[in-house]
This record gives sequence, C-alpha cells and structure tokens, in this order.
Amino acid sequence: MITLLFLITVLTTAISCNPNLTGPYENPPGRRDYVWTVDTLSGLNCQRSRMWSSSPTDIWATSISNWGVSISHYNGFKWTYYGIPGIIQPNAIYGFSSNDIFLGDENGKIWKYNGKSWTLFTQIEGEGTAYFLFENIWGESLNDFYAVGSGPDEEGFFNVSCIAHCYNNHCIKLNTDSLKGDVVRLYKNKTDNKIYFRLTKIGGIAHIDSTIIYEYTNGQYKKLYSNIETKGLRSDISLINDEVYFILGNQITKRINNQFQPIFQVNNLSFYQRIWGRNSKDIFLLMTDGLAHYNGSTIEYLFIFSKSNETPWTQVYGAALFENDVFFLVDEPPTGLSLVYHGKLK
Repeated sequence: MITLLFLITVLTTAISCNPNLTGPYENPPGRRDYVWTVDTLSGLNCQRSRMWSSSPTDIWATSISNWGVSISHYNGFKWTYYGIPGIIQPNAIYGFSSNDIFLGDENGKIWKYNGKSWTLFTQIEGEGTAYFLFENIWGESLNDFYAVGSGPDEEGFFNVSCIAHCYNNHCIKLNTDSLKGDVVRLYKNKTDNKIYFRLTKIGGIAHIDSTIIYEYTNGQYKKLYSNIETKGLRSDISLINDEVYFILGNQITKRINNQFQPIFQVNNLSFYQRIWGRNSKDIFLLMTDGLAHYNGSTIEYLFIFSKSNETPWTQVYGAALFENDVFFLVDEPPTGLSLVYHGKLK
C-alpha cells in the first residue's frame, strides 16, 4: 500500500508539472534579434509582387514586368532568373512541395512545376471578358486549391471577378456574377472551416477604389466589411498558423462566432494594412517607412526602409517565414529596385 501511494504521488506530481498536459500551449513572444542582409534582384523597375517557398533554400518570386527575369529562384546561395515561353506575365505562385508548384499568369493559364520544368496545367476561359489575370493561388493540397484574380470590364478596369477551384486535377470557375472587383487573396479558416477572400473594387466613373472582405459558404457570397482603398482604412486578410486574420483599418481581428473579435490595435499612423506571421505572438507589420513586429504585447520596428520618405512608398509584397529565417519581398519605387530582405535569428 505504501508503495502504491508513493507511485500515485509521483505520477500526480509529474502530470501537474507538465505544461503540455495541464492546458493549451501558449506561444512565447516572437523574437526580434535578427541579423539582416539584403539581396538586389535582377531587373530595374521589375516589381516582384508574389513570393512562395518550401524552405530557406527554395524560394520563388514572380514579376509581370520584364519577361526575361519574370521568374526568380533562390537556392540558398544565389538567385537565378528566367522566362518561360508561353508564360506571359506570371504573377500568382503557390506550392505544396519543391516538386509541386503552381503558377498563374495573365491569360487565365495555370502552370505546374514538377521540380524540373513548367507545363500547362489548365486554362480558365473568360465569359464576357478577354482574359483573366491571376492574383494568387492557395489551397490545402495539390488536389484541392483555388486560383483567384480578375479580368477587364467594359471600362478596362479589372473588375470581372474570378475564383477557380481546382479539385483532383479538374478546375472550374465559380459563379461570381454577384461580385465585382479583383479577388486578391483567398484562404480557408481552420477555426470555423469557412472560406474568406479579399476583393479590390477598382474605381472608375461609378465608384472609388475600395477593399471588401467576403465569406464564401455553400455557393453564397456574404459581404463582411468594406472601406475605401487608402492607408488607415483599407482592409486585407492574412493566413497565420491556419487561421485567417482580418486587417480592418488599424485593427487586427479574428472571426469568432460569426463576429469580428479584436486581437490588437495598431496606433502607428504609418501602418499600411498588411501583415504576415508565425502565430498570434509573432506577427510582422508593413509600415510605410519599414517593417515592424508584434510579439503579443508590444510593437517595435525591425528595420527602416532606405527610401522611407518618398512616394510611391516602398512596400513588402510577399514573405516566407521559417523557424530561424524570414524573407521579405520588397519593391522600392524611388530606385526601381526589387529587393529581398533576409533576417536570420542570432
């Protein structure tokens, strides 16, 4: 009996001292002790607007300008550049491994990379528009992903919405007749298993530029938020650790019980409504003058752009985040340079 009581006491103590057994794991505050280097990519005035990577030694970036360097790849040591015959203005890029990468171009075409070469995967034909330009690709697997973008309307503005769902090697365009605008980003939220997307309605005679967030459920589109496309008011979404984060002006929120629940507020007027992150306590924020970081309690700058006081503003258009390395795709309009900021934790 004494031996049995001793064993029970030991086991109880071990269980109570194990944080993994007493409750949910709390992420520690994200670190900020990065050492930064900057790579200048080939091509002047060749804005790279999309980035995807499988590892710190397999990073891709795309540009719709300068066909000869429209596809850029980093192998951990150097960048290489090229264009592929037939791929016109590549933009959207997303993959599921180094040998399963998809790319969308301006002709409604989706291309697939198998680790050696690019081949045409499918083409989404437009109805009432000349063509589609894909903005982004995202999915849960190579057999279940979405490609989003838009085509030109009667005024030449890209307001003919396009959402294509590719499932088991077959792609169909969803009915988007009730939408008007460029579908920029689309993600599924793990928490409620719903799909959310951000649309930019491009101005003309009838309206001004605006950003709109929708929920897509059972073939129906529900508008959740809308505001004009300007710093301080614009909206966006970001996928962080399989959860969709909503940037509504200067407020960062999540969608809980069909309501926007605030996570934190960005009071710095330089915030430019774009974020990336590893978890809720490790979030990077685009500012008009640099890159800032939220660690769960405070916001501090990580670096200041070398051209931070000129407009058009220097911007970060893509990011690749790993345990010890972060890469940010930076466009610097005052100089025409396309840069990659690489941060490595000490």
